[in-house]
Parts: sequence; structure tokens; C-alpha cells
Amino acid sequence: MENYNRETEQDSSNIGLSPGGPGLKSIMKFYIVVFVLLIIFGSIFQAAHFEIGMILTQVLVILLPAIWLLRRYNINLAVFARLKPLQLKFLPTIILLTISMWLLNMGIAVMLVSGLMEFGFEPIVVLEPPQTIQEYLGYVIVLSIFAGICEEVLFRGAIMPSLEKYGLVPAIVFSSLLFALFHVSFLNLISTFILGMVMAVIVIKTGSIWGGIVYHMLNNFIAATYLYFVGQQEIAADVEPGSLLELLPIFILALIGSYIGLRLLNRQSDVKPLLQRGEGFLPRGWFSFAFIVAIIMFSVMAIFELAIGFGWFGLDGI
Repeated sequence: MENYNRETEQDSSNIGLSPGGPGLKSIMKFYIVVFVLLIIFGSIFQAAHFEIGMILTQVLVILLPAIWLLRRYNINLAVFARLKPLQLKFLPTIILLTISMWLLNMGIAVMLVSGLMEFGFEPIVVLEPPQTIQEYLGYVIVLSIFAGICEEVLFRGAIMPSLEKYGLVPAIVFSSLLFALFHVSFLNLISTFILGMVMAVIVIKTGSIWGGIVYHMLNNFIAATYLYFVGQQEIAADVEPGSLLELLPIFILALIGSYIGLRLLNRQSDVKPLLQRGEGFLPRGWFSFAFIVAIIMFSVMAIFELAIGFGWFGLDGI
């Protein structure tokens, strides 16, 4: 607790909306520990059985450490983690944003994969599409419900509020960057970062972590449903470069929907503006040894992902 007191004293001149909680150094140490646990035990759990392994990973590796952190600092959950009911007026806006941003992120992912295919990259099937309704429901439970709750408690309930003493925008940007690195995928780095940014803004603007949970669950529900129809219709997982122009109207509509959704969210919210004068986009001291370790861990996994896709070292695309 002495370390915590020293950190809060150093940051006392720049307190954000969420009081208390650990400082940046403590958060980064905590993040690295959870990251290592994810890579080691998450891989073991999911290799044994995907659905059960994902549940164990979400609960044991992600949710329980987040709860420990919140209890460690004797935090007021309603204030710090925004554990408050979500006002119903925000639901239509969240649904609009979820659909629009999912299409937008899909477009970004398709363009990235399509570009890599020009250099010989073979698309990687990370998740096999569910073939039966039972498998589909299992994906919904694991990817939508468990991931939506557990990851939001960790990133938007524990990590982001701890960084708000450095400013709201630095907290949003840096927590979203950590969220993207945590998913250890080069192909999904940009889309996951954008996803984290949108969920962070929703949590702050709605004043409720349930806003982020609902968005996260809906986003992953759409992804699981898309995978199910891919499996049922035997749609090719890859997209030919020449077909990108056909996706342009959808991409434009997704941009328009995202813009309208963000405008509505801002109009409905009492929290504005997010960016305060002189606060910048990253918290003070963000570049640290712990952050370098996180980048190295992400890079190792990303290189392995690319090695499979490009067939390096005799590895073929799956």
C-alpha cells in the first residue's frame, strides 16, 4: 500500500473522474502478469477443449485478477468501475454503434488480409465456424457472454479507471492499446484497438460499465452468428482483392452509421467534453519497461501468426 500512496501523491495534481485505484506503474505490472497467465494457461486450457478452455481463461485468468485488483485497493465499484445500471435511452444508440462498427472493423480486416494476400499470405482460420446449432450456442455463451463480461471488468472496470487520473483521453487510448495487444493478433490489432476505443467511450459517456458489456456482447454475438452462417453456407473465409470494391457501399454505410451513433451518444450523455486542455493522448510515463515487455510478447505471437500465413519455416496457412 506504501507504493500506492507514493504513486497517488505524485499524481494528485491531475486527478480524473475516477478517484483511487493503482497508478500506472502498478497497473502495468498487473497487466504483464495477467498477459503472461493468458499466454501460458489460456493456451493450455483452450488446447484441451476450446469452449471449456475459453470459459476457464475468461474467469480464472481475466475476471478473478480484475476482482482481486479492485478489492486490493478497497475501491468503490459504483464510482470507480461505474458499476451502475445502464439507462435504457442508450440502448438504441449502442445497438446502432455495434452494427456499424462491426461492419467497419470487418472492412478494415478484409482490406488488411487482402493486401497481405498480394504477397502470398494465406488466410488463417483462427476459429472454425460452428456447424450445428449446439456449437453455435456454445460460441455465443463463450465468446459473447463470458468474454463480454470478463474482459470489460478487466479493461473498462479496472484498468481504464486507474488511468483516468492522467486524463480521460489518455485513459481511453492507452487502455485500448493494452486491450488490442492483449488479443495477440497482428491481423486484428487495428480493429481490436478501435473496438476498445468505442467501448471505452461508451462506458464513460453512459456512466455505466454495462454499456461496454452490452456493446461487447452484441459485437461478439454478431461475430459468432457470422461464423455460423459462414459454416452453413460454406462461404470462403478469404476475400479476393478484386471484390473489395463490392464492399465499398457497406463500408460507407458503416462509416455513416458510426458517425451518427457517436453523435447521438454525445448528445444523450452528460459527460462532455472528453479531451481537457493540455492532457495529451497518452498518460505520463506510458513508455516503460513493462510496456516494452508487452510489445515483445505481442510481437512474438504476431510473428508466429504471420509465419503460419506466409508459410515461413515450413508452416502452411491453416
